[in-house]
Amino acid sequence: MTKEILQDRFDYLAANVEEIVLLLSNQGEILKASAGIEEWLHVDSLVGLSFPLLFSSDMMTQVHNQINSAIETGETVKFQYSMKEKDSPDWVELGLKEPHIWQTRCQKINDEQLIFVIADRSEEVRLERKIINQAQRDPLTGAYNRRALMTVLSQSVAQAQRYDWLCSFLMIDIDNFTKVNESYGWDAGDLILQQLVSNLHSFKRTADFLARYADDQFVMFLPETNIEQSGLAAERIRQMVESLEIPFSQGNLSFTVSIGAATLGDVEETHETMLRRAEENLAIAKASGNNRVEVDERV
Repeated sequence: MTKEILQDRFDYLAANVEEIVLLLSNQGEILKASAGIEEWLHVDSLVGLSFPLLFSSDMMTQVHNQINSAIETGETVKFQYSMKEKDSPDWVELGLKEPHIWQTRCQKINDEQLIFVIADRSEEVRLERKIINQAQRDPLTGAYNRRALMTVLSQSVAQAQRYDWLCSFLMIDIDNFTKVNESYGWDAGDLILQQLVSNLHSFKRTADFLARYADDQFVMFLPETNIEQSGLAAERIRQMVESLEIPFSQGNLSFTVSIGAATLGDVEETHETMLRRAEENLAIAKASGNNRVEVDERV
């Protein structure tokens, strides 16, 4: 293929695609470049640069491997790169202003040259993550939903069993929630649920996991937490909630919670048995007058 034909093909490709298109030598030097629809890219500054050297050390190795694989196999080699400004100073100089997710394709043209195509998938990836996140979240409170909870609990308890770790569950129930809705309306109930979740998020540790379990019940998973520690955590939550006053059109709202705690027991323990004990302990706390904590004494 003559240089003129190659030049025409590159120009045709660059003019008809939205992606960034680069013509590389087999040593990685950028011979020609097109920015596609990426207006941020100072494309003229790319020509003559070594493409792999524009990346951080770890990513540079991946780019080299992608190019070499395309040369050796003659096939299109795909790879995805996460571009962050702090890790990509050379790309920042070329116009990069925000993180990008790049889906790339590298294809050998002849023994001397390759085509490298970069498609920006940032918005697509963000949308995918948003959809996944929404599927796992309670729309009212933003807490994880029951489906997400059961997955986390199953995996976490199995892991704790395998490595002989401790863990505990807290089942948190709003006392007399039905009466709140009947007396003040559903807006008041929604406000209480949202405020409770907000405060629980402020209370929990980074590794803890909070989810809405039922209408007025929440479960908090506490890794590396024994019986005594779970009881102390539950009591702190109980006191925190008892002191809350939430501004509302009909007057400040106040409420209490009852909490049942369960801690990982013997080798036959599962997340289902732990949840069942937490529910039993919660029932005892509520039968004892509400605004109470009942800790698992079995372990």
